[in-house]
Parts: sequence; structure tokens; C-alpha cells
Amino acid sequence: MKLDWSILLGPSGDRLLEGAAVTLQLAATSLALALILGFFFGVLRWLQIPWLKPVCWFYVEFFRNTPPLVQILFWYFSSTVVLPEAAIVALRDYGFQFIAATFALGLYHSGFVAEIVRGGLNAIPRGQYEAAQAIGFTLPQTVRAILAPQLLRIVSPMLTSEAVSLVKNTSLALAIGVTEITYQARYIDVYTFRGVEALLVVTLFYLIVCFAIAGFGNLMQRFLQRNRRVVA
Repeated sequence: MKLDWSILLGPSGDRLLEGAAVTLQLAATSLALALILGFFFGVLRWLQIPWLKPVCWFYVEFFRNTPPLVQILFWYFSSTVVLPEAAIVALRDYGFQFIAATFALGLYHSGFVAEIVRGGLNAIPRGQYEAAQAIGFTLPQTVRAILAPQLLRIVSPMLTSEAVSLVKNTSLALAIGVTEITYQARYIDVYTFRGVEALLVVTLFYLIVCFAIAGFGNLMQRFLQRNRRVVA
């Protein structure tokens, strides 16, 4: 088989560029949701509030142990039953498939982020939290001023790995018609029979993005470690 790269210079190339932009947008919004919910439930699990423990446990275990593709399909097909009609119409204006994929990926990865955060907090001596409470710090003040700086140094490698996994999982959104880059490669394959060239470009795109995230994570880890030595 002879590769024909010229096919990617016309409309097919434009499609791949549009798909790459959608992939990056989907990854960014899903990651933001995963970090917000993950940190929230991770801190709650670490606090071990008796009446919240089963709720937090169920949340983390449910989303961690359900396949992301199943969650994407669930949010897409069941939302018409769960949500009121007015909300569905409003969401369609912003791209119903995109929002469903964002929620599914964000919730799925938030379960892993929550466990990463809880493990990082467990690595910090609990006496620091108790001392902060004893001198009158509120919980937000304690997290922001005492726990967060140490937590970031501990969990940044794991969060980087989770971000890479999330980027790769965005390809599952093609199952509900999100026009991300893998969807566009499939479209090119169906209508031009040049799927090999398109998939090679898609593979290179994911490699570049994932290597960039990993490199940024390494730089952040070095920066945090250097600041730790300066403070010490």
C-alpha cells in the first residue's frame, strides 16, 4: 500500500485541525471538572466525617470502577430522561454531545483524582492540620496555607499521569458523535479510504500532546522541589 499524504492538504487536513481543537477543548474542560470534583471529594474523604464517609466512598468507587465509554453513553442517552426539557434544549445550543462527554470524562477521572488527593494528604502529618485548627484556622485557610503547598509537591506526578490518561480517553467521545480528532480520522477513512494516513497523523497528535503534558508536569515538579529547598 502506498501512502498518499496529499489527501491531508485539502478538506481532510482542515477536518483534522478542527478535530484537534475540539479534542484539546474537551480535554481542558473535562480536566478542570475532574480537578475541582476530585480535590473536593479527596479532601472530604481525608477528613473522615462520619456521615459523609459512605457518600464519598460510593462516589469514588462508582466512577472509578465504571468504564468511561459506558459513562459517556449513559450521560448521552439517559440525560433526556433525567433532565427537564428546557435544560436539554439549552444544552443542545452548546453542543449536547460535547457536554455529555465532558461530564462523563470529568466524573470518571475525578474519582482517580480524589484518591490521589486523599493519598497525598495522608502523606502529610495530620498533626499539622490539628495544630492549624487549634490556633483558629478555618478549613479553607488550612488547606490553602498549609496543606495545599505540600500536597502539590506530592501529587503532581500522579496528576500529570491522570491528565495524560484523560487526553487519550477523549477519543472515546466519537461514540456519541463528538467531532474530535479520532472522529475526523474515521470520517476521512469512510469517505476517502485514506484512514491510514489520517490515523498516523492522529497518533502523532496524541504523542505530541501527551509528551507536552508530561514535560510540563516534570517542569512543575522541579519548580516545586526547588522552592522547597529555598524555603528550607
